[in-house]
Amino acid sequence: MTSKLKFSLLLCFSVLGLSSFAQFTTTVPTNEAVKTGKLENGMTYYIMHNEEPKDRASFYFVQNVGAILENDTQNGLAHFLEHMAFNGLKNFPGKNMLDYLEKNGILFGRDINAYTAQDETVYNLSNIPVASENLLDSALLVLHDWSGGLLLEGNEIESERGVIHEEWRTRRNVRKRLGDQTSHVMYNNSKYADRDVIGSLDVIDHFDHQALRDYYHKWYRPDLQAVVIVGDIDAEKMEAKVKALFSKIPSKKNAAERTYCQVEDSKELGYVAAKDKEQNSLSIMWLFRRDLDAVKTEATERNAMAKGMFNSMLNSRLSELSKKLECSSVGMEFGGFDMARTKGADYIYVAPKRGKELEAFSEILTELERVKRHGFTNSELERTKVQTMRSYESYYANRSKISNDSWAKQLGDLYLKAKSFPSIDWEMAFAAKTIPAITLEEVNAFVSSYSNEANSALILKGPENTTQYYPTKAELLAVAAKVKASNIEAYKDDAGDQPLVAKELNPAKITKQFEIEGIDAKGYVLENGAKVVILPTDYSKDNISMSSFSFGGSSLIADKDLASADMATGIVQMSGVGEFNTTQLQKKLAGKIVRLSANLGELTEGFSGSASPQDFETLMQLLYLNFEAPRFDEAPYNAQMARMRNYVANIGVDNNKALKDTISLAKTNYSPRTLLFGEEFINKIDFNRASEIYKERFSDASDFTFIFVGNIDEEKHLPMIQKYIGHISSTNRKESFVDHKVGPAKGKTSKSFDRKMAVPKTTVTYALQGDFNYTLKNRLMLNVVSQLLSKRYMTTIREEEGGSYGVGVSPSASKLPSPEFSLNIQFDCDPAKRDRLVEIVENEIAKIQKETCDATDLNEIKNNFIKGREEAELQNSFWLRVLKNNQMLGSEFTSKEDYKKLVEGIDAAAVKKFAKKLFKKVDTVEVIMNPAE
Repeated sequence: MTSKLKFSLLLCFSVLGLSSFAQFTTTVPTNEAVKTGKLENGMTYYIMHNEEPKDRASFYFVQNVGAILENDTQNGLAHFLEHMAFNGLKNFPGKNMLDYLEKNGILFGRDINAYTAQDETVYNLSNIPVASENLLDSALLVLHDWSGGLLLEGNEIESERGVIHEEWRTRRNVRKRLGDQTSHVMYNNSKYADRDVIGSLDVIDHFDHQALRDYYHKWYRPDLQAVVIVGDIDAEKMEAKVKALFSKIPSKKNAAERTYCQVEDSKELGYVAAKDKEQNSLSIMWLFRRDLDAVKTEATERNAMAKGMFNSMLNSRLSELSKKLECSSVGMEFGGFDMARTKGADYIYVAPKRGKELEAFSEILTELERVKRHGFTNSELERTKVQTMRSYESYYANRSKISNDSWAKQLGDLYLKAKSFPSIDWEMAFAAKTIPAITLEEVNAFVSSYSNEANSALILKGPENTTQYYPTKAELLAVAAKVKASNIEAYKDDAGDQPLVAKELNPAKITKQFEIEGIDAKGYVLENGAKVVILPTDYSKDNISMSSFSFGGSSLIADKDLASADMATGIVQMSGVGEFNTTQLQKKLAGKIVRLSANLGELTEGFSGSASPQDFETLMQLLYLNFEAPRFDEAPYNAQMARMRNYVANIGVDNNKALKDTISLAKTNYSPRTLLFGEEFINKIDFNRASEIYKERFSDASDFTFIFVGNIDEEKHLPMIQKYIGHISSTNRKESFVDHKVGPAKGKTSKSFDRKMAVPKTTVTYALQGDFNYTLKNRLMLNVVSQLLSKRYMTTIREEEGGSYGVGVSPSASKLPSPEFSLNIQFDCDPAKRDRLVEIVENEIAKIQKETCDATDLNEIKNNFIKGREEAELQNSFWLRVLKNNQMLGSEFTSKEDYKKLVEGIDAAAVKKFAKKLFKKVDTVEVIMNPAE
């Protein structure tokens, strides 16, 4: 046994008062709607009725077992087991489980998934249709088999080695490599630093089959497992089924103790400077460890609420500071997280501008010291309290729309971490009594979270080059000492009290009404020519969503001004509107549930946003001001430009950017209208021209269509629309977009290039593009082809070849500026397997045109389409998209019944015929990024 492993094990067994799972508890009452209990074999269950989405249920299997329980020879086996749970179960040998579920429209990767962490492994089957009793029973049987029925057959283990090897390759990115260098300091040399979940490549490639089976039989057992079921079910009936099925699982005799590895407090400040050649900038984090409560009480809940207020107010001050040109950082944040089951951390994070490392560190520490000496102001706290309470009110109003998966994950945390799971009524009552009672002194006291320097660590991550300066521990501590000795003034809270819109406005007249066939939406034309479409729904009680568009976009902008156009909406976003700069605006909007953002695309410009029904007028005021009184302030603009220039200084080391840029150029045949972010792009941005472009594109209401979907009270909200949208200036211009004919070169374009990499990896992108008849049926057929290819690549490239962790197949179709489709295929792989895998990609595209597709695969895809449509119709976002496509593209609405008929009418012969026509004349772009020798 190595000395390192001995040390890790000593830490595991040295936990005082936390060696037993039963000691993680909560005194907060659990929601009475949850049926919960523990079977004689030790298995826990939680069952809850919920109707979001309607007629669906989610099944979670939660295991209090993760990578932390591995020894060095097992490093990676917990995660390997997670993969094996989809490769053969007692009652579902081979791929029978996936095949059966996918036949019922339950899709692997979307509805069927799992994750492994250091302390837990969680599996889920989501959105299971509840109409079929057999399907519900089968879902239970899958969970039952996950408990103790994994077959772990030798041939399946061998085939999965390659998959996980490639997952290891894909995940060994720069972030992961930097994390590996810093984890020993962050976790104070505990076992957590050695267990990164995916594990050791040597173990993955060479472990003996019995080692995996031994780990499985040791740790997969009912006393460490919980069944969580949430959905549109009879909870009492489901409880009886759970008891009957899972009680049959025998308890483990002489079971190993599930211990909890402790992250010990350090006796002195830790320091590490991690470097990587593919990292382009420096960050400094000062991390302060803290213990987590083993027993979660009301005091725990109040403490979390007050601490959230502390972080919110401090980060608001940092946001204000960041808008100043003299600010020495490109990013700053205070926050916290759970770093292990028994240990949490609070952190100070700063990303300095190049050459301003010590200044940036001083700035963020100065803001912390400002709070330590002077505290927050009453006005800051009151705004934050209002915002916090408003969040609870919105949460309560939307309680019927909380998804099964959201509840299931929270119940999983109740089991694993004893995080409280009270009723929403309890939460509201708790918030109502607690928020007003939180004092300024209580919030200010959290500054002490950053006082224990001995139990902290300075963690630096940055580029490995000769120009980046890394402050030493002594230099950073000297900055801290200097800040503590400096003269720091109290913060002045500048919040304007004037109304958002001071001008008196009366509702404009409606000059015309219109209907949309097949949808209960109403259309109006206002005096200024603005078109408005309204669809009231009750899918979300506290939400009204909005989208708007006007044709033109950047297609009307000259090549030389495209960079300025790209910055146009950002200038307003960072400047504010009317009498309010962005800082003042954020304060003005405290307590409002409202969001609005402008977008300037290639063919259109517009706004998207949402609001609570009670804050709808605020949304309309913001929309009005973004048209009529946008601000163009040079100070925040110059600060942003400085951050951008700092970012591009070392951008050449970013392999992902090199790949994306190469793909963009190849797909547009090196068009001068292709924007690539970099120094040249920044140099082309002109503040005045960007401001002019914004005014040009957002200046004529008659050119815009505004669409609203949600909990709309037409009698109340339509007059607000008339009042504000009806008074946006109008010039009655008639514009459209310009088709610049940007696209790939005819035929096949191949581009291969090499990049220096720490972990050798080839990335292949294979894209096809061609003309397309933009109909719903054809779009469905395109998606069928895409999913069939995805299934084939899963079998051939991932499973048979062990060549890639996964092959992404992404289809898209557009009607404007001209009807066309694209199909993008991308994957990472071992450079030695590149040519073989590209050959498979091309062979499968050829096969789908020549051979009739597998009927079972096709039926799975069709069932998934039908199931997905049923679920989508219960979301505001679906109807917003339908109405926008109707108004922008003239797309007709297809009812759920007609959609189902259309899908059911797709057969294998039709797919073959469609694929042959689709790929008959396409332009292909192949981009391959290889590791340099």
